[in-house]
Amino acid sequence: MSRAPRRPALLALVAAVAGTVATIGQPGGRPPDVVLVVVDTLRADRLGVYGNERGLTPFLDGLARRSIVFANAYATTTWTNPSIASLFTSRYASELRVTGFDSKVPSDAVTLAEALHRHGYVTAGFCGNDRLTAQLGFAQGFDVWLAPQLLRKIDGSHLTRKSVQALDRLRRARPGAPLFLYVHYMDPHSPYEPPPPYRARFARPGPDAAAANAKVQHWDWGSISEAEVDVLSSLYDGEVAYVDAALAHLFAELAARRILDEAVVIVTADHGEEFREHGFLSHGANLYNTTLHVPAMMLAPGYAARSVADGVSLLDLGPTVLDLLHLPPEPTFEGRSLVPMLAGRSEPRDVLAELAKSNVLTQHASALVRDGVKVMARRQPQWMVGRVEVYDLAHDPGETSPLPSERFPALLRRLRAQKSALATRALLPGERAPLDEEQRRKLRALGYVN
Repeated sequence: MSRAPRRPALLALVAAVAGTVATIGQPGGRPPDVVLVVVDTLRADRLGVYGNERGLTPFLDGLARRSIVFANAYATTTWTNPSIASLFTSRYASELRVTGFDSKVPSDAVTLAEALHRHGYVTAGFCGNDRLTAQLGFAQGFDVWLAPQLLRKIDGSHLTRKSVQALDRLRRARPGAPLFLYVHYMDPHSPYEPPPPYRARFARPGPDAAAANAKVQHWDWGSISEAEVDVLSSLYDGEVAYVDAALAHLFAELAARRILDEAVVIVTADHGEEFREHGFLSHGANLYNTTLHVPAMMLAPGYAARSVADGVSLLDLGPTVLDLLHLPPEPTFEGRSLVPMLAGRSEPRDVLAELAKSNVLTQHASALVRDGVKVMARRQPQWMVGRVEVYDLAHDPGETSPLPSERFPALLRRLRAQKSALATRALLPGERAPLDEEQRRKLRALGYVN
């Protein structure tokens, strides 16, 4: 992993970023730029603004103080490919048939990049996750899409540097055009190998970290001791701190290029990570909040910083961006615009999530959150007592004390109705791009397959 980036003067940088997004572009003028940053595998509870006290994310916490922070934001699922497919298209993975590593985003599904491109935006995506390839449809609508194909994850410093270089070339080729920029960092994903000084600052002493990482990569989870889980969790914290510094560097480069002037800026994650809170490691096996609850913050021109308590979905980000830019809504987008919430209006609604895949590790099929209560259906065909879990997230955020499901018949009916409606909207047939042996090696290097 390359040398860690130098951390800018955080307070000055965050103040500069905040100062550049004070007012929206005037009617008839140049539309504002849009910057969407996703940090792969970033748990919400690792940020100070979400209650963490280890000091992992000084840059993001400073940015959050000047942003609209969504306290209860949820991914649509808990692994990358379907989560990002939903983020881009504002549709659920089961509709898109993005259910496996070889699933392709359908060519007839409209992405946010395509919608913005139609309105004159130059679109650039720089992605550290090499499974989000053009071959799998993730480049739809992007003028430039870079997803390096390496047998290791791309560290944040390298991704920032390559992104800025490519962005400079693109802007020279298309001067004056409004920009949609997507940057996807990979650092908190396993294997957890934070560089110095983050390893020394945050990793706790204990068993051999390399051996513990290897067990995660090879799915040898049953042999991982609690001491090894503790070490892995602390290494993950070091990766979170490292990517926070990389984000500070990225935002400094964008501010220097005036890209943040009057920009809509969003920072979020595709899913979280589990460290045996519910018996598992990694992500993609269940819909508990360790992997479903994600950080989400937005700098929106003309809107004051605030915290939004209502539940929201990453499905909502695409419609919100179009609304903020005063562009027509995309008819195929199924999320809701969050603009009323940015102005302080409360709009409680259902937030739906799903795991549209089935293997021996998959625990849940779907989940619904409303008014702080969460119901999850296990992967069983019957809707009956023992097949669902219900939690009061306000009083039990760790989801350790399930409530009697028979107390929530209306919530169960709502979840069943939503899933039935999704089934009627599924695109047919699903598109696939079969994996070759090199791609399988890359998946094994990230612990995706055994």
